[in-house]
Amino acid sequence: MKNNRINLRLLCALSSIFLFSNCLQAMTVVQQNVEVLKKTNSCEGCNLAGANLQGANLQGANLSGANLNETDLRYANLEGASVVQVYFAGAKLEGANLTSIVKFVVLTDEEIIASGATLNNKTTLPSGKKYSK
Repeated sequence: MKNNRINLRLLCALSSIFLFSNCLQAMTVVQQNVEVLKKTNSCEGCNLAGANLQGANLQGANLSGANLNETDLRYANLEGASVVQVYFAGAKLEGANLTSIVKFVVLTDEEIIASGATLNNKTTLPSGKKYSK
């Protein structure tokens, strides 16, 4: 019985280390992708989930296929960015400029509003209109 408890504790400890290690690796990958985006203005198909891109100038950036779930894009300039098959669920878009992204993807104001992203009256929607509740 005592050996079973020790084995169970060891298994739990190893599992925790493994999970923590995977979380760190995921954060490192996202941070590396942020650096690539800042240098090249492109991060096609990359994982930017949860990244802090608040106030970033991403005008004309290629973000096609990127995961932007839970990403902080408050007051970021995404004017003319390519966002084909981009995931915005839970993204913070208050004050973000989303003008002209509709040229690259069939994305309506309603789809941005329904995506779960947070918006405010300073957010410019794909149509060029300001968001209002």
